[in-house]
Amino acid sequence: MDKIAKIALGAAFLGIVLVIISCAPQETAIQQPEQKKMTAEDSARIALEIKKYLSFGLEYYKNKQYNDAIRNFKKVLSMDPSNELAHKYLADSYLRHPDSTMIDSAFVLYSSAIKKFPNTAYFYSGYGYVLHKVARRYADLAEQESDSAKKEALQNKSGALIDSALVNFHKAVELDTGDYASMNALGTIYLSRGRLDSAMKWLGKSVEIDSNQVEIWDILAKIYVARGLNKEAARAYKHLHRLMPEESEYLLKYGQYLAKSGDLKNSLDILNEYINKNPNDYRGYQYLGLVIAFQKNYKDALRQLKKAEKLNPKSVKLMCDIASVYKDMKNYALARRYLAKAKKIDPKFGYIYIVEGDIVYQQAMDLVPESGELNMAAKCKLLTAYKIYKKALADPNWAGFAKSKMDYLKKYLPTREEIKAYEFMGNKCE
Repeated sequence: MDKIAKIALGAAFLGIVLVIISCAPQETAIQQPEQKKMTAEDSARIALEIKKYLSFGLEYYKNKQYNDAIRNFKKVLSMDPSNELAHKYLADSYLRHPDSTMIDSAFVLYSSAIKKFPNTAYFYSGYGYVLHKVARRYADLAEQESDSAKKEALQNKSGALIDSALVNFHKAVELDTGDYASMNALGTIYLSRGRLDSAMKWLGKSVEIDSNQVEIWDILAKIYVARGLNKEAARAYKHLHRLMPEESEYLLKYGQYLAKSGDLKNSLDILNEYINKNPNDYRGYQYLGLVIAFQKNYKDALRQLKKAEKLNPKSVKLMCDIASVYKDMKNYALARRYLAKAKKIDPKFGYIYIVEGDIVYQQAMDLVPESGELNMAAKCKLLTAYKIYKKALADPNWAGFAKSKMDYLKKYLPTREEIKAYEFMGNKCE
């Protein structure tokens, strides 16, 4: 086909196309219905609906009816997706729900709320609680796992989640310096890891904000005792006695730590007055004995402690206290005898293994020469003490303190190579 023919054919094709286009039926423009503008009345009605469902949700939440609370908070968010209060209580309802599978919804809500409300401390705190709760699940699974590799993997997962929880709790207190709940979370996590100083720091900040927290003062008192901070321990027990005057134990411990902090007169006044009012309560004699023992008057101390024992020979704590006094006297045989009594009463009581570990630790120190060099005999004793402290980990009330003692001993324990060489020489590393 020559060039002219091609041009003619092209022109003809173009003409056909133009005809088709010109003859095609014209579409009429679709008129979009005008979107109805929200009137002031509509806005007021929706605001009332939001207020109503929010009120219902909060009431259900308060009564721990979390299913109904969730339903109402969801209705609020369907009308107002940016309602911070609804986000907060919906996430918290999932977190507190008795159905453990709801934790997944809490996880999603808190993480999304952090993006939506990055400057609200509560959402970081809530996310921290979720992470900590999930971490405990992994820790429980690790306890049940027999395969060592799987057990370690579960423990590592739990540890990583707790690390993330700590980050979120720290962020919460950074945004809200009055968030004592997050401070408590930080303190208890650090305590569980044996980091007593960090625990003491955060729990101390918490009671500065709210001095009426019985549980936190109780934990702090134990930390102060473990750290040998007697004045602080006395202050903690004074607060506990103020908050719970019906609990005589707090008054007695207040008296005990007054003596340890140097105020012997007021200590003896408190304890003797208590004994006069309650002559049949073994605890008065128990704590008076401990105060006298602190003065290293062991004979008189044991006289009071034995009075207490006659009144209540089934007190596991009393048996441990008597053992501890014998330990201070370096009468290890009698100390162990009283620990044996304690184990018969309640073998799961963690303080038994704290005292027993302290006995072995003291025996190890007895083996250290004047030069201060830690020999293998002493190191092996420390290894035994470490293993005994480990038994206290099963008791949540004493686990943190046991962990702290174990962490302290780690750097002094013998290596496997040292143990092999020591035993090769005919010795035994307990």
